[in-house]
Amino acid sequence: MIEVEHEGRQLLVGVALMLVTAVIQTFCVVALQEFMERIRDPDAGHMTRRRMLCVLGGVIVYLFGLHLLEMAAWAVFYIAVADYRSFSVSLYESALAFTTMDVAKLPPSWMFLSAAEGVTGLLMFAWSTGVMFNQTSWVTEARRQYLHRHGRPRPRAPI
Repeated sequence: MIEVEHEGRQLLVGVALMLVTAVIQTFCVVALQEFMERIRDPDAGHMTRRRMLCVLGGVIVYLFGLHLLEMAAWAVFYIAVADYRSFSVSLYESALAFTTMDVAKLPPSWMFLSAAEGVTGLLMFAWSTGVMFNQTSWVTEARRQYLHRHGRPRPRAPI
């Protein structure tokens, strides 16, 4: 059986790190939304295939970077409480927990944080999925309008 120590302390620290992660996600998502609003109107009528790929590719890379930043926040704490050789090892352990692929190797007095990071990662990925859906929706609509204006027929629905 796995021994977990200081459950109350771990729970409080886990909640604090989850809130830090949520604050990072909030500010970065709002910044992305504000940026996309600025390019949305001018690009709406000119959504070429290349522009569509650039916009959506940019959003994906941005969200990937956002999640790396969030994992790094947990990794900074992990490096303080675990005996990792480097920040990159700590970031790797954090990434395993954040993506729920594995648990971070932490001492018994901090083991619960790995599970808390997994829950946090699930929440942040779900939030980012909503952001990606929102961006894909307006890009798809702008692309449809572009094709309609340029005389390209819309594909027919299958019978």
